[in-house]
Amino acid sequence: MAFMIPIIASASTATLISTGIAVATAYSQIKQGEATKKAYYSKAEYARLEGRVEAVKAKEQGIKALEATRKALASVNASARAGGLEPTIGTPVDIGTFNVIKPGTTDFFTARDNAKLALSSANAQAEDLRFAGRQAKKQGYISALGTLGSSFATMAGTGGPGTTSTGMTGTGGYSPTGPYQASAYTGYRT
Repeated sequence: MAFMIPIIASASTATLISTGIAVATAYSQIKQGEATKKAYYSKAEYARLEGRVEAVKAKEQGIKALEATRKALASVNASARAGGLEPTIGTPVDIGTFNVIKPGTTDFFTARDNAKLALSSANAQAEDLRFAGRQAKKQGYISALGTLGSSFATMAGTGGPGTTSTGMTGTGGYSPTGPYQASAYTGYRT
């Protein structure tokens, strides 16, 4: 930081003010990146909780499917007994197995799979949001570094020592309008 002392000492007031504003802007960019990260993390937590709610709803649907299956199977058994049939053999068993139990268990397993999908989808979305938050924080730091670098480069270029002009231009001393300009018409009058 000692190299900055001659630059600061010879800098103009306007340069120092603009550098101070750049420092404040850089600080603001860092804080904005951190705040954006927090916002993304909050969204991630909300997405994860939404996934858990959807999973619970899916599990409840599975439980309702099993309850409906149990009631339908009880109805088949009661109807078979009322009709004078043995509910544990023959047609009542086939009806219970193929028309009641199989669709009921299929609905239950589908609901269970939906619960797992809701959780995994919500966790993936939450991780994407957390990644976006980390990237926003990094971007805040990168922007701040760029702002500070640009400001210090400007300050060093305008107010630091060693910025006096040598009188040379970028053309190597040649100037088409200078005293050494050769003209094809020199000495001729019309």
